[in-house]
Amino acid sequence: MGWELRHGGRWYLYRNRRVNGKPVKEYVASRDPFGLGDAMGAVLVEQTEAAAQVRRREREERDRTRARFAALLTATAEANGVLRAVAYGVLEALGFHRHHRGEWRMKRQLQELRDTLANLKERVEKRNPLIEYRAPNNDAEAVELFAKARTGDSGAKAQVAALVRSRGWSNWLGDLGRQATVQLIRTAAGDDPVWEAGITEKVVALRAQVLGDNPTVLEELLARRVINGWLTVHALELELAVRPPTRLQDREHLDRMLTRGQKRFTDAVRELAKVRQLKAPALLAQLNLAANQTVVNGAAPGEVRAPVPGTRSSSQPGLAPAGAIPEPN
Repeated sequence: MGWELRHGGRWYLYRNRRVNGKPVKEYVASRDPFGLGDAMGAVLVEQTEAAAQVRRREREERDRTRARFAALLTATAEANGVLRAVAYGVLEALGFHRHHRGEWRMKRQLQELRDTLANLKERVEKRNPLIEYRAPNNDAEAVELFAKARTGDSGAKAQVAALVRSRGWSNWLGDLGRQATVQLIRTAAGDDPVWEAGITEKVVALRAQVLGDNPTVLEELLARRVINGWLTVHALELELAVRPPTRLQDREHLDRMLTRGQKRFTDAVRELAKVRQLKAPALLAQLNLAANQTVVNGAAPGEVRAPVPGTRSSSQPGLAPAGAIPEPN
């Protein structure tokens, strides 16, 4: 934008703009004895600067919005990676095998492994934990031991494990799935303590419903993935409903992230259902065994006698919990 001396020796004010992606020079005003052209030029400069400020703020808001969306999916992906590895290992041990996906899938998985190794190498070279665990301020021994271990003291590293066991901190420091749930709740609540408390209570109740009675260890791992997926999907849906992005590209970006979160959620539900299908034969075997044990002490066929006092009732076979760890959230 600026003044140009054109034919006839007169000055004309032009501005540059884009029309359908092409730069176009547009006439604005001419210089006159009354100064109207100069005034219009000053107004145009002010408008241009204001428009640039608006665009800059829109970019900053777009970056903050995308970072908020990415934080939810990143937290879920980090937690699901560890839980998925454990779940697949147990499924393989139980006889469940993944289908052969073909040579192209193997090549893609090989590339993913290379990327994972490169990422792990970078993390090893530079310590950058997702969560910085700090010892309680009133525990001087733990504070000192944590500090020594993080400086590379090999002796302190060996003592940390013993300290964690003695303090009963295995769930606090070691349960990645639970920590992912905590971080997802904080992100979804937006640092609002009231909303955070409400979401926490809902998550505790929902997890108990998903687990059911007498859950196995594998069911507990997969139930955690289901809960994390539920948190992610509904947080993104609420973001889309309450604070929808103003730009079309940002709305499409959020919609794609919501689709990815929904796929992870349904995958976790499907894997939990498969595990329970594998457990179903064991339940049927226990039911059959309990039914056969009702004919005892010389009872005639078809006669069912009352259970002996002090023994377990045959009508309640059930499955003993396999090392279930009670968790408050």
